[in-house]
Amino acid sequence: MKRRLVQLGVALLVGSVAVLVGATLAVATIPDANGTVHGCLKKSNGQVYVIDPSAGQTCGKDIPLDWNKSGAAGPQGIDGPKGLTGLQGTTGSSGYQRTSDQETTDSSGNGSAEAVCPSGEVAIAGGYELTGPKAMVPLHSAPASDGSGWVVDVTDAPSQTFIAFAICVTNGGS
Repeated sequence: MKRRLVQLGVALLVGSVAVLVGATLAVATIPDANGTVHGCLKKSNGQVYVIDPSAGQTCGKDIPLDWNKSGAAGPQGIDGPKGLTGLQGTTGSSGYQRTSDQETTDSSGNGSAEAVCPSGEVAIAGGYELTGPKAMVPLHSAPASDGSGWVVDVTDAPSQTFIAFAICVTNGGS
């Protein structure tokens, strides 16, 4: 009697393992390699159920259904209307060049220099270089009032050399 119970227990264990392995394998192939889920619609009551064709399952007389299956490409659509033409922009700046003016401070230590742009050009930037061996203090560094160059004023050291420079361009927008 004990022997039969043991045999029955082993048989139940082996059967349970087989059912679990089979279910795992069946789930592993749904969806298929292309990502498609296959199923069927029962004609008799409208119920839907999933099948695994790779395991030999079919719909039989029921209606086959597939999900996530790519369909055929649709026809090319017609071209849309042409857009409006944009407005013409102003001409930009061109002809970048650097000009400079080297000056020396007077006996009081004051000096002024103006780097002038060529005719038809404007200063878009500028600055100075304090080249003398003694300390000078810049008082003013800015574009000329009409934009034609860059003006620099310094003080504090007599007879010292300094340079004003301007970055000039042809201004096509004015």
